[in-house]
Amino acid sequence: MSDSMTPPPQPSAGHAPGADPLVGTTLLNRVKIVAPIGRGGMGTVYLGEQTRLDRRCAVKVLDPALAARAGGEFGRRFLLEASAVAKIAHPHVVTVFEYGETPTGTCFIAMEYLEGRTIADELREGPMAPGRAVHVAGQVCRALQAAHARGVVHGDVKPANLFLVHRDDDADFVKVLDFGLVHELRGPDSGDAPTSDTILGSPRYISPEQVQGKEVDARSDVYSLGVTLYAMLAGRPPFDRRTELATMMAQVSDAPPPFSETVPGVALPPGLEGVVMKCLAKNPEQRWASAAELGTALRSVEGIESFDDFAPASSRRAVRDTIPSARLRTRKPGLFVGLAGGVALGVALLFVIVQRVTSAPAPMATPASVALSPVATPGMAPERTAVVHVVTDPPGAKVKEEGETVCEATPCDVLYRGAAANPSAEHMLALLLPGYKLERAIATAASPVVVKLTKSH
Repeated sequence: MSDSMTPPPQPSAGHAPGADPLVGTTLLNRVKIVAPIGRGGMGTVYLGEQTRLDRRCAVKVLDPALAARAGGEFGRRFLLEASAVAKIAHPHVVTVFEYGETPTGTCFIAMEYLEGRTIADELREGPMAPGRAVHVAGQVCRALQAAHARGVVHGDVKPANLFLVHRDDDADFVKVLDFGLVHELRGPDSGDAPTSDTILGSPRYISPEQVQGKEVDARSDVYSLGVTLYAMLAGRPPFDRRTELATMMAQVSDAPPPFSETVPGVALPPGLEGVVMKCLAKNPEQRWASAAELGTALRSVEGIESFDDFAPASSRRAVRDTIPSARLRTRKPGLFVGLAGGVALGVALLFVIVQRVTSAPAPMATPASVALSPVATPGMAPERTAVVHVVTDPPGAKVKEEGETVCEATPCDVLYRGAAANPSAEHMLALLLPGYKLERAIATAASPVVVKLTKSH
């Protein structure tokens, strides 16, 4: 795996290079759209240029139909992410350059364009050396400390949202991405109850209070970072049950297994396991009180200084190889649900069998904070892909697979590539729409999938 390039995500169906009407236009006289990079569930991602600074950037543009949905609620949430990240202004948080809404209703976010890989990419190779893991976690602590100081909880700290770039002499310089689940910290007298929209997260990394639909604060991010640090050290998170619902329930009630049980023979610096386990306390009152406090605890761990955190990545991997291998287990995707106040958020569960199509993916760098699909490049060898068109009645359901969002709102196309595009493969998708019951359907490759959702009572 290249240290400067993250593997490109799956290409998006139906997107022809050069055919996009936004290409060549300038948004609010500030950001010129140069070329499409790919598509995500909420719209299109472009290579852009800040006209006044002649600076390259990545531009997320919300699908106009989504921006106008629910009285503009989608557009409001989209721009909330931009405003939350923009006001943090920290070197370990992806930088937002511009954001706004044009007179024609185009909502966009222009941010720094990053090349690198995620912690999730790294964990596919196995666990990380303790010194390297602590180096990464310490940077995340500083990013979260800055966010919390601005009254913002990230809400979805996990390996896929921690991006590593090469900065000066540090090959593991962290950028925290994807504040799409952020919500403002509430004061004690706000009186606002949390809503189902603010508690969704990734089952293997979500905090117990998020699962229970309780109000969250900075300690929720401390928990999720603790789970992430556990995964970096062990090669997998502490809770990974047969279904995502069972995994979320384990976050609430099960004690995390000791590292000796997860990775027999692992050697950790004295005190490091205790720091991680305190992050994973079920009761927020028993965790580290803040990201800053966690960072201080990590710096005080004895023996960490024996690891050269700033060595080239290749030498750090050599150190990591001294840790017994503990690769991520392969599990069939399960059910993902959000729970508000102990009551299940309406989820539609869909089994689909994909159909074959062919396209040629482009090996492009992935912009920060965007789940996107690269546009095909002429001349490259075709690779088998498959697409599933998902429709719900009513529309607007979020589609997730293995806890990762594959589209923000139905109707949409879900695309697969390589081995995942095998026509006989089943892909379990969770469709989340607040206020609706669980529905199940088996789809064939010959026709789109249409699911009618039933309101919950």
